[in-house]
Order: sequence, then structure tokens, then C-alpha cells
Amino acid sequence: MKRERAVELVEHVLRALDQGRAEWPLSLVTELHIFGSFARGAIEPHDVDIDVEFQIDRRWAEHFAGCLAYGRNPHSPMKRALTGGRRGCQFEFNFRDRADFEMTLLWRQDDTLRTALDRLHLIRPDPAAGRAARDAMLPQFEGIDQWIPRPIREAISDAVSTGAMAVERRVLASGPVTSLQAREHLAYRWTPSSPLYRAASAVITDWEQRGIDPCHGYLHGTGIRDKDTPYYAGFGWRYFTSIPACLTEYRGMEWLEVVRPTRTRPLDTLRILPRDHRLLDRVSWA
Repeated sequence: MKRERAVELVEHVLRALDQGRAEWPLSLVTELHIFGSFARGAIEPHDVDIDVEFQIDRRWAEHFAGCLAYGRNPHSPMKRALTGGRRGCQFEFNFRDRADFEMTLLWRQDDTLRTALDRLHLIRPDPAAGRAARDAMLPQFEGIDQWIPRPIREAISDAVSTGAMAVERRVLASGPVTSLQAREHLAYRWTPSSPLYRAASAVITDWEQRGIDPCHGYLHGTGIRDKDTPYYAGFGWRYFTSIPACLTEYRGMEWLEVVRPTRTRPLDTLRILPRDHRLLDRVSWA
């Protein structure tokens, strides 16, 4: 996008934050930072990278738990309040302490809108500044990297580069589930309108189409029937740290990770396969 358009987007975010700072969830926000190519002055940034620092109250904790149970993005209300549905901003949340690069402060709790806008306009265009490169990228991450946190990209990239595991990119489609026990498992755990139900149904369909009995599968933290299962699946990286152990100690043959369960959009999935168990034994993502 043109830099002028990017500046307008950030100005909109700052005004929305100023106007809504007394209402939940924007009342939780403590700081706003920008980083990436826009912060470096790029004339045509791909998007605007914004870090939102916020505190957690009881209402947020309950909201987060509910979103986790139903496969929703807990940060969506905060993003909508800041953007009003406008596209072009890429948000991170409470990312400052995890970032290994500098960020530019735009707004701090109790700052005036004028102060924040002045900070924004102090960032001068720089024709020599290009787009920020994405760290720890594999070809399989292209187009979905915004849904794969950088620490996860780094961990998987390192494991692939050492030869410990291999990664394939797939798009799963839900379909009729043949196994009665798998259908009962789905109905017990999720409502049909849940994105997790759709993701789970697509995983089971994929297994059945490949001749795999889904009762040999471990689905998002729970076995469908068997205790010892060689086929694993997870959604939205909730069980990411379990992947090495499942592929070694528990003799897993694959892990299917539905990157972003949704009700309607394509179910982009990474198929993670053990390649060298000796090297994989050394991997720890705890």
C-alpha cells in the first residue's frame, strides 16, 4: 500500500484508541508500538505492524477461556475496536518483551491523542527502506505466516533444517465421517457451528480418505478411542509443545496442525512428519 494510506490507517487506530479508552476492551491497552517496514520509513509497506500491550483483568481471562473452548480468536474484539474493520494493519499482542528488535512507541496510557499523532508524524519516509523480511520462513509458511507465531516458525524451521522432521502444506476439506465412534466423539466435544468441529471433521475425513482408522487418532488433546495412537492432530498451536514427544516417545507417525480453524475459510494445515528420531529426541519446545 502507499505510505499515505498506511499513515491514515495508523491515525484511525490512534483516534479509535483515544475515543474508546474508557470502554472494555480498549480500557486494557497500556501501550501501542509500531515496527517493521512502515516504522523504518518504507514508501510502500505491505502492511503496518502494530504491537498492542495490554493488561489482563478478570473479564479478559473469562473471555479468553471462552474463546479457547470454541476456537475463536480472543483478540478479535480489540482489533475490531481499533480498526473498525479496515484492513492493512497486522497486530501482535503483548509482543514487546518477546521481540528481538526495537519498536517505536506511538502511545502510552494517559498520553493525549496529539502526543501520539506527533510521534507518528516524526517517522519520516525513507526511499531506501524496503519491506521487512519475515524471520524463520519456510515455503510451507507462505501466506499463513501471520497465523504462525515467530517462536513457532523458528522452532519448526530449526527442526527441518537439522533434518529432524519434515513439513508438508495441505488444505483440508470437511466431508462425511464414516466412523460411528468418530462421529460420536465430534458431537460430544463440539457444537456443529464451532470452527473446531469443522477442523476436527476435516482431519477425520482426511484420515479416512487415506485409509487410516480415526479411532487410532489423538484429536486436539484427546484420543478418539485408543490409548496408544500414532496419528495426532491439533488446532491453532494449542498443543505445539507436545509435538516432539508425540513423534518420538509416543511413536507418532504424523502431526496435523490446522493453523487457523475457521467456519468458512480454507483450513490450511501443516503435516509434520518425523524424519530422524535420533535428532528429534533432542528437540524440546517446552
